[in-house]
Amino acid sequence: MIIALLLTATPITLDEVRQASRQNLDAIRAELSVTRAGLDRTDARSVLFPQVDLTLGFSETLAGPQRRFTTAPQIQPDGSLSFVQKPVDIPSFAQGNFQLGLSVQQLLYDGGRWWNQLARTGALEEAAKGQLVEQQAASELEAVRRFYELLRAQVTLTVLEGSVKRSTDLLERAKGLFEAGRAQRRDVLDAEVNLGNDRIAVIRQRQAIVTAQASLLQWLGQPPRDVEAVTPPGFQGVLAPVVPEAPKLLSLARERRPLFHVLDAQGRGAKLAVEIARADYLPRLTASANYNRTAPSAELFIDPTKQHAVSLGANLSWDLFSGFATDSQVARAQTQLTELEKQQRQATIELESEIVRATSALSAQGEIAVLAAKNRQLAEESFSAEEQRYTAGATTSLSVRDAQNRALQAQLTQLQTRVDLEIATAALERLAGGPIAVQEKP
Repeated sequence: MIIALLLTATPITLDEVRQASRQNLDAIRAELSVTRAGLDRTDARSVLFPQVDLTLGFSETLAGPQRRFTTAPQIQPDGSLSFVQKPVDIPSFAQGNFQLGLSVQQLLYDGGRWWNQLARTGALEEAAKGQLVEQQAASELEAVRRFYELLRAQVTLTVLEGSVKRSTDLLERAKGLFEAGRAQRRDVLDAEVNLGNDRIAVIRQRQAIVTAQASLLQWLGQPPRDVEAVTPPGFQGVLAPVVPEAPKLLSLARERRPLFHVLDAQGRGAKLAVEIARADYLPRLTASANYNRTAPSAELFIDPTKQHAVSLGANLSWDLFSGFATDSQVARAQTQLTELEKQQRQATIELESEIVRATSALSAQGEIAVLAAKNRQLAEESFSAEEQRYTAGATTSLSVRDAQNRALQAQLTQLQTRVDLEIATAALERLAGGPIAVQEKP
């Protein structure tokens, strides 16, 4: 079943993986953060425009018979005027109420809060866009790592299948030597056991490919299916990366990585937050205009010559004392600014340390890759010589098996080293914010 799945696998290239990784869940979340930051800026911009409200209403009041007391003038016998309370009976009635209202309110000044808030949301939107690019790059690096893990699993399977073929040939050779009386029965049994172990390793490796496929597709946010990593050009060669010095890479990172723009934008936002908090120390001035029409009947309401009322005004409000709440808000904003400045400094230090480590790691991987290629060549020559000695009856099958295992291990080590080199290169490019020079050794 597993063999059939591998045979029907869909090829997937490294470029396709890089592109798809930019739409994984973490990258989508970062993209939504950009959208939310844009909406926050739209909200902050809303105070620049007048606030307009329109109301239109109608109501009908139905009242039953009522008795009310009213004050009425009365002439006293001596001719003086006085006022007395008299009951008045009011029959049931119905009265309508038609109302139309339009109000316009415009903020004129609020201590600088609105323009600082607008600038702050702009800085935060810029920071969110930079974080999106950073997250896309991080998602791409993880996708590259998982791609090469799948490729390593595939190539490892090919190597193990080659070992099965070698073990099969060794078994046939042991049987031939045993039948010719030049080897012991134990050599045949050992060869059969070795072949069985190699076949077990192949079965396990096929399962490892399925696991690597699922890991890659899960990160890309794609449903499980059978994929086959296409070997990138030059992967089989021996590479010696030309790595610039760490200070030069740090300079490149400052120019190319959005991280530093994110930190700068966040810093501006924190400084503006302090100014926003200080705006509560200053007065707030608004202007308003209101138009109203109220009438007890539809006839009066639709008469354009009656029932109009317009009012214009300005309002100045000033919170002279807030129980030290404004002082607390300013201090809190200043504390957040200080914390962010410390975080920016620490982020720069961490980036410098990561670049130093990644530079050293890539250089070391390049040296290891050269040594691994040489070891593989020597191990292959040793195995070939041991095979010839076994055919001539000058050694045992155990010695041949040991030489075969060394050759197999050297081949797998070279493969793992090559994968580690590609991943280390991608990691350093991620830190530097772009590609670095890599050349292939002849």
